[in-house]
Formats: sequence, structure tokens, C-alpha cells
Amino acid sequence: MTKTQTVLRAAVPAAALAMLLTACGPENETPVAPGAAGAGDPTAATAPATTAPPAAGATGGAGAGTGGAGATAGTGGTAAGGTGAGTGGTGGAPSATTSGNPVGGASGGSGKVGYGNPLALTATGSYQGKTKADVTPVSVVKGTAAEIAPFNFKPADLDGRTPYYVTVSFTNRTGAPLTDEYFMMRFKVNTDARATGVLPAPTIMKSIPQCDAGKKPGTLADGQSQQQCAVYLVPTATPPQFLTFGSVLDTEPLVWKVG
Repeated sequence: MTKTQTVLRAAVPAAALAMLLTACGPENETPVAPGAAGAGDPTAATAPATTAPPAAGATGGAGAGTGGAGATAGTGGTAAGGTGAGTGGTGGAPSATTSGNPVGGASGGSGKVGYGNPLALTATGSYQGKTKADVTPVSVVKGTAAEIAPFNFKPADLDGRTPYYVTVSFTNRTGAPLTDEYFMMRFKVNTDARATGVLPAPTIMKSIPQCDAGKKPGTLADGQSQQQCAVYLVPTATPPQFLTFGSVLDTEPLVWKVG
């Protein structure tokens, strides 16, 4: 706030005038424009970029930039990737730039990513939580009860449910190696925008040809990518509509549209 003071030289002694000028101090400096860096605007650091397509090979923020030809869902997958799944290139589906306030979505623009404006399937989202990572869904494949028999699920767990194999690529962006990071434990399948989400089924370190669900992640160096797969037992009457990634307390996780 800028103070304006009128000083009458004839009425104020020189010493008092000096004290007045000193008291005004920094408050009379040229103000920083609202939204400029350092202005105290909480949105300044995460303000969405313009909708112009990124330059070739550029990455946004913590490696979130996307563009180029999209990856296609794995063989047998029920959903294929959209344009812009790969990194680099120009145009394509945008990625999220921050967890909790991501921008982009399948429709593009600068709107916040969410169920109403999800990322396209196989688009890369950059998660900026405690464990920073670039997250890219690879495929969503519908399975059968016979295929998951080796997991020995209880009949009650399978009643009225259909298995889906979800494969996701994670790139470590924490700046340090990660050991035994089970990213899939934070990845959910949602049957609608109001559902709480289906977590991976316990596979007890077992795998089947369709999904390396029990494979131990091992050490992932900073900047290195790794694919993980998990089995989700989804209610048969309500197939997957969204994929979400985030911690338990995330109220605004990364969201992808499946169907």
C-alpha cells in the first residue's frame, strides 16, 4: 500500500523532515505488477501456459510436455491412445503440469484437468506430489476369470466383477533413485466421476502372461522409465470410464478418459 504525505517545509524542521522520508521507506517503491514473480501471488508459479503448441522436443515444467504421434494401447487393449501421447514434437493432447492444479485435458486449452476435462488416454501427466513422476497410461485390457485363476482370488472377490489389466509407464522425476516404488498402488480405475475408484487387486507377487502384476519394481534411477501392470476387478455392469493417479489425500488427482 502506498502512503501519500504532504510536507510543508516552512512548518517542519529539517530533522523531522528526514525522519518522515525515512519512515516512508520501501512502501514508496514502484509496486510489482499483480501476478508477477515474487508479487506474493500464490498462482504465479503454476499459472497455465498459453494454448499454443509446444516447441519441438520441449518438455513442460517437470517433463510434462507432450506432442507428436500418440502411442497405441497394447495388443488386445480396449482403448487406443490418442494423438500426443509421446514426448516431443508439436501439437497433440496436452499434459498436466502440476498435481492439484494441472492444466490441459483432452479438449486442450488451459482449463484445470479433472473429470470434466480429463487427459486423453495415453497422454502424459506430470505428478508433482511427494514422489514426482511423469505418468503415461499405456493400455487398458479386458480379461477373463480363467486368465486370472493363478491368483487364487476368493469367489466373493470375483462375483459380478470383470478383470482389467492396466499398464502404465512411470518416469522418475524426483531427482534421486527410487527403490521398490509401487506406483500402481496410487493408480485407480473409476467407473464414473462420482465413484471412489477401484484399487489394484492383491496379486501376492504372482504374474500371468497378460500382466506382470506381481513383478517387483526394483530401483528406478532419476529420469528412468518403467512400466508396471496391475489387475483391477471392476463391476461388470459399470466398465472403466476414467483412470486416476494421486495420493490418498489428493482431492484433484491426474485424470484420464478411458471410453
